[in-house]
Amino acid sequence: MTITANRLSDTEVLVETTVYTFSDSTVADAFLRCIGQESVDTCSANHAPVSSRAANEEKADDLPPGSIISPSLGGMP
Repeated sequence: MTITANRLSDTEVLVETTVYTFSDSTVADAFLRCIGQESVDTCSANHAPVSSRAANEEKADDLPPGSIISPSLGGMP
């Protein structure tokens, strides 16, 4: 079974449909290396994330108008 893992930031890793957040990039690196060889449960136990959340599968283009607040535009209209 192949597990899809992508690095989102220094401390966030997307695995399938879950985003894992780690305390620092060293732990995230170790988790990514582990994912290539072990199960997600094993890697989560050995390289514990600070938190995890479901990934938002909707693309920004699919969201209804007005649902994205841009700080550069002054926030809510």
